[in-house]
Amino acid sequence: MSKICEYIKKYDILILIVFGIVLYFPAFFYDILSYDDLPYIVNNQYLNGSLPIKFFDFFIPNFIIDDIYSPILFILYWSIIHIFGINAFAFHFVNIFFYVLSAVALFYLLRKIINNYSVVFFAVILYILHPCHVECTAWISIMGYNIAVFFFYLSFLCFIIAFDEDNKLNYLYSVVFYVFAILSQPIAVTLPAILVLWLYFFRRERLKESIKYICGYIPFLLIYLYLYSHTILKTDRFDIVNYNYFEKLSILGYNILNSFIPINLSVAPLFPNSFSIIYVFILIFLIIYFRKNNNYLFFILFGIISILPYSNIFFNIAIAFADRYLLLSSVSSCVLISYLSFYIFDKFKEQKIIKYLGFVFFIVFFLFSFLLYFPVWKNDEKFINYTYNSNPDHVVSLVCYSNFLVSHNRYDEAIIVVDKLIEKFPSVYEGYDLKFRILVEQKFYDKALDFCKKIKENNPEYYKAYLFMSDIYMLLRDYDKSNEYLSMAEEKCKKYNLFKGENLFLFANKKMLLSFFTSDLKSFIENLKIVSNDFKLFGDDSEFFKILDTTDYKSREEICLNYLKKHKSQYSNYIFMLLSCLYMEDNYKDNASKVMRSILKDIRNAQENINKGDNISAEKIYLSVISKNKYIYEAYYSLGFLYLQTNRQNDAKKIFNKILEINPNDEQISQILLSLGN
Repeated sequence: MSKICEYIKKYDILILIVFGIVLYFPAFFYDILSYDDLPYIVNNQYLNGSLPIKFFDFFIPNFIIDDIYSPILFILYWSIIHIFGINAFAFHFVNIFFYVLSAVALFYLLRKIINNYSVVFFAVILYILHPCHVECTAWISIMGYNIAVFFFYLSFLCFIIAFDEDNKLNYLYSVVFYVFAILSQPIAVTLPAILVLWLYFFRRERLKESIKYICGYIPFLLIYLYLYSHTILKTDRFDIVNYNYFEKLSILGYNILNSFIPINLSVAPLFPNSFSIIYVFILIFLIIYFRKNNNYLFFILFGIISILPYSNIFFNIAIAFADRYLLLSSVSSCVLISYLSFYIFDKFKEQKIIKYLGFVFFIVFFLFSFLLYFPVWKNDEKFINYTYNSNPDHVVSLVCYSNFLVSHNRYDEAIIVVDKLIEKFPSVYEGYDLKFRILVEQKFYDKALDFCKKIKENNPEYYKAYLFMSDIYMLLRDYDKSNEYLSMAEEKCKKYNLFKGENLFLFANKKMLLSFFTSDLKSFIENLKIVSNDFKLFGDDSEFFKILDTTDYKSREEICLNYLKKHKSQYSNYIFMLLSCLYMEDNYKDNASKVMRSILKDIRNAQENINKGDNISAEKIYLSVISKNKYIYEAYYSLGFLYLQTNRQNDAKKIFNKILEINPNDEQISQILLSLGN
C-alpha cells in the first residue's frame, strides 16, 4: 500500500491529467448540438466571421448575444472558429483541456487548504469523475463554466500564497484571474465571500488586517454586476415567479442532493418535491456537529455559498435546474466524501471488507452514473430523445423534441407531440409556430389556413396568426392578400409595443420577400435599409451602402456584382434578390442589354406556362435562362420548386446545390436540402 502511495505522489499530476483525458476521450468526437451550440456559436454572425467585430465589442452587453454576458468565452469561441473553422473536435478539445486544467489547479488549491494528501488526491479523482460535470465537458455551449472555475481556482490559490507570503505580485495575479473568471461565467462571483470564509476559518488571527486584501476584488465585482444586470434586465431572460420559503429551501436541498448523490441526471428535471428540504436540515445538523472542525465546516459552507446564486433564494426568478451550476459546489461534496471514505478506512482498519467501503462505493456509484449519462451528449438524436424521455411533460422537452421531429421530416410523430404541447401549454406560442410549419411543409395549405383562423378566433390579438396567413397567401401567390395580412400583423405588433428587435427584423424580411415576388425594387431597398442599418448585417461596409443609395441602375448592378465577388457574407442572398428585383424593374429594362431583355421575357413566358400547367416548357425555359446568366436567382428558385411540385426531388437537389455553389450561406436553401435528406 505504501509503495502505491509513493508512486501516486511521484506522478500525481500526470495521473490526474491522463485520468481526465481517458475518461472524456469519446467526447472529442461528439457532435455540435443544435440546442444552443448552433444559435449561440456556429450561426452567430459575429463569431463565424460574417460580420466584422472589434476587440472591445466583446465587452459590450447584448452585442454578441442578447441574454449572455461572457466576453472571455466569446473571445475564445471567436478564436477557435478563426483558427480551426467550425470544427466540433476543436471545440470539444479546448473544452476538455480547460476541464482537466481546472482539476489540476484544484489539486494545488486543496493541497494549500488540507494537510491530508490522500484526502486531497481522492477528492480530485471524484471531482474529475463526478457525473454532474458531464454537461460541462460534453456540451461546448457550457465551455465558459470550465474556464471560469479554472481561473477561480487559480485566483484562490494565488490569494493564499499572496496572503501567507505577503507577495504583492501573487495578489495582483489573483485579482486578474478573478476578473477573467467572472468575465467567463457568473458562477465565479462568489469568490470574495469564499475568501472571507477561508480567512475566518484558517487565518482568524489576521482577520482584521485581511480586509484590505478583499477590497481589491470588490470594484471589479460591482462593475461586472452592473454590466451583467444590463444584459439580463434588457432581455427578459427569466420568468418572474413567487416561490415561498419552503419551495426555495427545497430547491437548495435539491441542488445539494444532486451534488452528493447524482441520481437524477435529467437535463430538465421536475420541480423538486418537499423531500429535498430534508437535505437542508441534514446540512444544518452537519454544520452543528462539525462546528469545531474547520476543514469540514469550511467545505460545507463553501458548497452552500457556491450554489446560492442558482438556488432562487434571493431573487424571485425561475432559474432552470442544471448540472452545470454544481460545477463549483461539487468541490465541497467531493472533499466531504473523501473525508468520509478515509474516516471509514481508519475506523475499520482490522475489518478488510468494511475499510474499503467508502472508496469502492463512491467510485462505483459515480462511474455507473457517469457511464449512464455520458453518451447522452453525443449528438442531437441521443440528447433530445433523452430529454424527452426523462421528462415528457416538460415544456422545453416538448419544444425540443417537436423541432427535432420536424427537422427530420417525421411529421406524423411531430404533430402528436405538438398537439400535446399546445394542449398542455396554450400560452407557449412556439407550439402554434411548429404546427403551422408542419402543415405548410406538407403543403396542407387549406388546413393551415383553418388552423390560423382558429388561432385568430381564440386570440384575435396574436400577431403571428396574421403573419402565418400572410405566409400562406404568399405561397399561393396571392400577393395582395399576403400584403393585407402582413399589414394587419404589423398593426397588432405595434399596438402591444412588440415592433422592435427581432420582430423589426422579421417584418422587414417578410416585406423584402414580398417585394421580391412583386418585383417592387423601391420597397425592397427600403426594407433592406432597415435590416442593414438597424442590424448591421453588412457591418460598416460603405461599398454595400452605395448599392442602396445610388439610383443609376447600371451602377447599382455593377456594385452588386463586385460586392458578390469580393465578399462571402451569409447575407449575400439579399444581394442576389436585389439583383433579381433590379432586373425585373421597368426602368432598368430600357438600359438592359439585349441578353437581359431576352431573359426577362423568358422568365415571364415560363411563369405563364406554369399557370397553364405546361411544366415541361417552363423547365426548358428556366434551364435556358440559367445558361445565359447564373445570377438570375428567380430562375433557380422557380425551377427548383417546379421540380419539388412534380416530385422530382433528385433534380431539385441538383438545382438547390447549384444555388449553394454560388452562395454557400443561403440558409433557406440549406434548410430545404436538409429536409430533402441531403
